[in-house]
Amino acid sequence: MLFGVILSAAMFSPSTVLARPEGVVVYGGFAFAGNAGDIASSYPYSLLVDRKGGSGASLFETRLSSFFHANAHSIPGITISFDTVRKGEPSCVLALALTNEKVLKETLGDIHKLVVQLDFELLTLDFEGMQIVSSAPICLELVDDQKSEFSESDIADRIFGMIDGDQSQLIVALVSKIGRIRAESRNVCTLQVSSVMIGDKALPFMPASLRGRTDTYGQTVAQLFGSLLSAQAGVALLPHVKDGLNSKMSLRFADATALQFKIPSPTFAVSLDLKGFKKILKERTDAETLWIYGAFLGVKVYEPEFKTVYLDTTAKFGVPKIVPASQAAYDEFPVVSDALKGAVLNAIEAMQRDPTTKTKVLNRCQL
Repeated sequence: MLFGVILSAAMFSPSTVLARPEGVVVYGGFAFAGNAGDIASSYPYSLLVDRKGGSGASLFETRLSSFFHANAHSIPGITISFDTVRKGEPSCVLALALTNEKVLKETLGDIHKLVVQLDFELLTLDFEGMQIVSSAPICLELVDDQKSEFSESDIADRIFGMIDGDQSQLIVALVSKIGRIRAESRNVCTLQVSSVMIGDKALPFMPASLRGRTDTYGQTVAQLFGSLLSAQAGVALLPHVKDGLNSKMSLRFADATALQFKIPSPTFAVSLDLKGFKKILKERTDAETLWIYGAFLGVKVYEPEFKTVYLDTTAKFGVPKIVPASQAAYDEFPVVSDALKGAVLNAIEAMQRDPTTKTKVLNRCQL
C-alpha cells in the first residue's frame, strides 16, 4: 500500500487517475479523528467495538461501506463512486470520522448509571487541496442503568448496539444526513462554531469528571449546536476545533492510512457562551416536588474577517422535573442536558427569524 497516497484500500482498486464527472462523490470510508498515537486513549471502547468486524476488518468501516453501497444512487443529483482516489487528484471525497467518545459512569444509591456519547462528522473532503469542504455533525447518546456496575464488556456491547443494524442510532442518523451531501469542492460559504465558553453557573450541574475538563464539555456543546443547526437550517458547516490555533484535522482510516486535512477559515462563525444552568422550585407536596431546570446560552453570529456581528442574543429554555418524595437522590445532568438542547433549538430559531442573519448568513451557507 502507498501510505498517504491511496486513501483506503478497503474502498479502492488501482485504476487510471481521471477527474471525476460533475455530481460524483467518492466514498472515502471510516476514520478516527486525531493523531495516530492518541487513538487508543481517545477511543478505548469504540476500538474494542471496531475490532468486532472479524478477520481484522473494521466494524465501523464494514457497516459504513454497506450503507453507502445500498444508497449510492439514492441522493438527488449525487452519485457515490467507489473508485480509486489519490492525494492531489481533483476529487470530492466523503468520509465519516469519529471525533469524540465520552463514557460517564455514576452511582446513585444502589443504581449504576451509564451515559455514552459518540460524536461523528460526515465530512466532504477536497482531495486536491487536502482540505475539508464541509461537515455534517452527528451526535449519538445512550443512557442506561442497572443494579450491577457496568463492565468494559457491558459498555462495548452498548456501543455496538448504537452502530450495528439498520435501525441503529448511527444508521438512522446517516439516513437523515445523506440528503445534505453535495459535490461542490470549493467556494462554498461555511459556518463554524468558533468558540465555546462554559460559565461557572453550569459547573454544579455537571458530572464531577467534566468539571475540570470544560474544554471537553465545550466540544460536546459545539457538536450539539452544529448537529441541530445542520438539521434545522441545512447549512454547510466546518468542524469545531478546541484549539483555535490548530486548523487541521488528522484522520486515521480503517486501513491505518493517516492523513491530515486543513480546516479552512469559515465564511461566518458562531460563538457560544453557556452562561449556566438554574433550577427553581415550582411546587412541593407530600408526595412529590416539581422543579424547573433552565439553560441559558449566549449566541453570537458574526463574520470573522471584518468582525461584523449579525446576531448577539441569549437563548433560554426550561424543562420540568418531578421528584417523588421517596427518591433520595437523582442525576441532574440529563435534565439540564434536555434544557440545553431546548436552548440550542431556540437559538437556531432566533437565527432563522432574524432577517439579517437569515439573508446574509444562513441563506448563503445553504446546501
